[in-house]
Amino acid sequence: MEHLITRTGGESETRAGKLIPSFVIDTAGAPASAQSPEEATASAPEWIELLPSGVFYGRDGRGPFRLDDPAAVIASTTAMQMNAGIPIDYDHATDFGAPEGRPAPAAGWIRELEVRGGAVWGRVEWTARAASSIVAREYRYVSPVFQFDPKDGSVTRLLRAGLTNNPNLHLTAIAASCTASADAKDQRMEFPTQELRELLNLDGDATVADVVAKVRELRNAGDAAVPAVGAHAHDPAHYVAIAEFERTVTELNALKAERVRERAAHTVEEAIRAGKIVPAQREWAIAYCAADARGFQAFAAKQPSIVGENLGLAGAPPADRRAGALNAAELAICAQLGLNHSEFIRRKRGRADFLSLERADAELRNAKIRSNDIRNNQD
Repeated sequence: MEHLITRTGGESETRAGKLIPSFVIDTAGAPASAQSPEEATASAPEWIELLPSGVFYGRDGRGPFRLDDPAAVIASTTAMQMNAGIPIDYDHATDFGAPEGRPAPAAGWIRELEVRGGAVWGRVEWTARAASSIVAREYRYVSPVFQFDPKDGSVTRLLRAGLTNNPNLHLTAIAASCTASADAKDQRMEFPTQELRELLNLDGDATVADVVAKVRELRNAGDAAVPAVGAHAHDPAHYVAIAEFERTVTELNALKAERVRERAAHTVEEAIRAGKIVPAQREWAIAYCAADARGFQAFAAKQPSIVGENLGLAGAPPADRRAGALNAAELAICAQLGLNHSEFIRRKRGRADFLSLERADAELRNAKIRSNDIRNNQD
């Protein structure tokens, strides 16, 4: 399966790795800004969100991507055996700067991954310089680099991440998340207003208040659709014991099975009379027809007539047989051998008489043998 790499740090796919030199900022040697007293007591967050849950899009329109099985993504990432950790660089320098020979220093190393609410979070060991930059809010966001399946956008593996101020995904901000003096706007989760407008079929200029109002309206409509609990909800007169219910169901199924077998037996008898099957196949045919009536009928329709109807396999012999007349098969034999009907009947009867004499002779021989055995035992 082909896997593609996407860089989510703000560059579109067509411009990935083609930064304009005048806009390139090398952060490898830049010092962190001076810290305020409040920032001096703060620290960079240990756990950060790396991949959002469910279906997500980039701010530049790329997607949709899917994170349906975050545990599998973690397992695939761990299989790379990056014992030192998964790197986090500055402004995706590994992808943009390093190919052109510019430095790509690490800002931190992701040492552990876990699933939180369907999203992938990572425990990071920051470098001293990166931690200072995060606390000073020089960098506010993290941007992941991941592999995905081009067929459906499913994320398959996390490769690395980068500190950035131009993120492409809606992830939890990391800058000064533990700083008491940070703005309330920095502290709260970003509100995906545009995505919610589309999901709720609202106008493009709908405000956050409009979105919240629509969500409340839908929730109230859902609550109203739930049927109210009736006055007889717990009245035993309106329910039956589970044992009684199961017994009734068993009896009903037995009656249905008996009715199905009766219909199958009737169909099989018709097939036997038509010469499609022989009486020895009756039980097998009934079981087949009861399980799949249409299948048996299709099977019987394709079978040639094994014997003629004049043989009377389904009941008493026909009248013409009792009178000594020939059936269709015997008539065909006479025509093939050039025999007249009376001659065929005479030979058939003679054969029957011959068989009777043979049986009588056999019984006589057996009686003599038994008599000799008795005489020998007496001697």
